[in-house]
Amino acid sequence: MMKINNFLSKIIDRRSNNIYVTLFFLIFLIIGLSIVKDYGITTDEPFQRTIGYFWYIHIIELFSQNFELINDLKVKFDSMYWSDELSKGDFRQYTVFFDLFAVVIEQLLQIEEVSNAFLIKHYLTFIVFFISSIFFYKIIFQRNKNTFISLLITSLYITSPRIFGESFYNCKDIVFMSFCVFVIFFTLKNLKEFKTKNIILLALFTGVATDIRVMGILLSGLFFIFFILSSLEEENFFKKNYKYLILYFIIYFLTVYIFWPYLWSSPIDNFINSLKSFSNYGWGGSVLYLGNYVKASSLPWHYIPVWILVSMPIMIIIFFSLGIFSTIFLFFKKLIDLSEKAKLWSNTNEKRDFFMLFYFLIPLFAVIILDSTLYGGWRHLYFLYPSLIYFVIISFEKLEIHFKKIFLVLFVASLIINVFNLIKLHPYQSVYFNSLVEKKANNLFEIDYWGLGNVEAVKFILKNHKKDGKTKVRTASFTPLNYSKLFFKKGVTDNLIFTGTEELQQEYVFTNFIFEENPKFLDKYEVPSNYKKVFQLRRGNIVLNEVFLRD
Repeated sequence: MMKINNFLSKIIDRRSNNIYVTLFFLIFLIIGLSIVKDYGITTDEPFQRTIGYFWYIHIIELFSQNFELINDLKVKFDSMYWSDELSKGDFRQYTVFFDLFAVVIEQLLQIEEVSNAFLIKHYLTFIVFFISSIFFYKIIFQRNKNTFISLLITSLYITSPRIFGESFYNCKDIVFMSFCVFVIFFTLKNLKEFKTKNIILLALFTGVATDIRVMGILLSGLFFIFFILSSLEEENFFKKNYKYLILYFIIYFLTVYIFWPYLWSSPIDNFINSLKSFSNYGWGGSVLYLGNYVKASSLPWHYIPVWILVSMPIMIIIFFSLGIFSTIFLFFKKLIDLSEKAKLWSNTNEKRDFFMLFYFLIPLFAVIILDSTLYGGWRHLYFLYPSLIYFVIISFEKLEIHFKKIFLVLFVASLIINVFNLIKLHPYQSVYFNSLVEKKANNLFEIDYWGLGNVEAVKFILKNHKKDGKTKVRTASFTPLNYSKLFFKKGVTDNLIFTGTEELQQEYVFTNFIFEENPKFLDKYEVPSNYKKVFQLRRGNIVLNEVFLRD
């Protein structure tokens, strides 16, 4: 415990390094590590593990002559759910850094039980999020130099129910978001003053972020935009700092190349192919949005704003709105007043605020204007979440002294409500909806997109099914229940057969009210009248899934 405490003390900003800060993060770390095992396996995780193994085997074949090891790995790979698709070449262009890293850890620890492999990845995902919370604290502390307020804002970053819940298993969006926090931290440090060490670290983290999700290239674009703006605003800026820009892009592209095996054979062509695949990604399904099934390629412009509005705590929405609108007002006021003597920003904090404004608005408007294919709520844009919380501190600073006291009271109340919801929904915080829609959410939106609650349904069936033969379970929802088997020890689920949506009359019917029946997800499945409900998983007003038994 002392070693962990000393480690935290070293990485937290020395100017704010007191017992309260260290204790805050230590408590968060202990709580997080103690509940990792409570979370099941999601529908995306088998794919992520398979793609990690695909590239791990590829690397071993390139650099090792251990044919016995290679053969063993290939046998393991062939038994995975997505091995056929990857062997045919599908999905190879996907970024793979974190999945590959998780496989390396799995191999180093010699994990044989599949369920333990996913558990290790859950630990890794949470640790990355935990470290991001420290960096987020440092970002806020740099902004206001107040330890207490910075801890309060960081508490908000940690306790937003959906983000907290997914921080244990969403190895794509949450891990990418966390690396974006690292990038934001070093970008803001470089906005104040360029230093070789900070530029190198910024380039490394931006490169790794791109190797996690290809949209990380937007981060390098934002840095470039602000470099150019600084060159226009500050005399001799370009002349003094252009070497840093060159150094940044050299290290950035090298990092992207080194940690993305798909690029090794043809860096430029394959990178372009990945960008094309990302920008033109056309998922053919439909999503439940505002009570109707809508094709993902034809969602209305307000899909993302509405999802943010209903899935974030109301106080965050209010505080964020005050902060960002005041920043937008200031930005346009600066533009109007711009002259030869006037500056776009008066100090480093304004420069930081404008960067965060661009960070939030450019990707948001991009997906709306480009009519991007989206699904699963706003998870693809979780990397915007740190900027939502960042603008809370700006809203606080804009208030008069007597209003700040009211703000703090409301803030603390919001934190208490967040913690209450974390406990109430555990371990299904990812189905959180705020009070605006909570009572009607089941009829309006997708609920358990990740299929996290599927494990509970399988546990029920295991406990109640006939022991002397095979038990067939029909899935009314297009959610691969087979993946839930990976949560259990080998052999435990051998008597269960999950038939998907093809076969009609089975002993059990399972549904989690998402991607219903039709392969294009356009029809809602009606459970036959000769089935009775025997299991329901719910948290408050939210029903995650149900199991029906043939009567």
